[in-house]
Amino acid sequence: MSRETGEVRSHALPNVNADNLRNVLTSQVDPAQTPLHTDSWYGYRRIASEFANHSSVDHSVGEYVRGDVSTKQAESYFAQLKRSLDGTHHRVSVEHLPRYLSEFDFRRTHRTDSDTERMGRLVGRVGGRRLTYRQPGRA
Repeated sequence: MSRETGEVRSHALPNVNADNLRNVLTSQVDPAQTPLHTDSWYGYRRIASEFANHSSVDHSVGEYVRGDVSTKQAESYFAQLKRSLDGTHHRVSVEHLPRYLSEFDFRRTHRTDSDTERMGRLVGRVGGRRLTYRQPGRA
């Protein structure tokens, strides 16, 4: 999640550890140019040296923000994502989770756009593309 642009990019991981987290993060940003703000989970410490700088807050001692270091935006995003998946979709298969994440990322990234702007962006992305999704069991 970019604090400057508001852009969100989510990835489904079967389990989260420092190695697969490093792979996802470095595929999305230039670590040498990117500050990393996290909570105090131990896995972040293993990859922190690869980033421009690393600052964390420690929820276990009641610290949720320190200066400009906070995880509030990311935590808010994931809380809303979980409520949406549970409350709107009720059940999401692992196979289709990346599609749900992409849609949710788009809505969050463009949440300040007007409906017209958001629709224009969406149509601009799908123009000239074929819908390739097929129902299971059909040719």
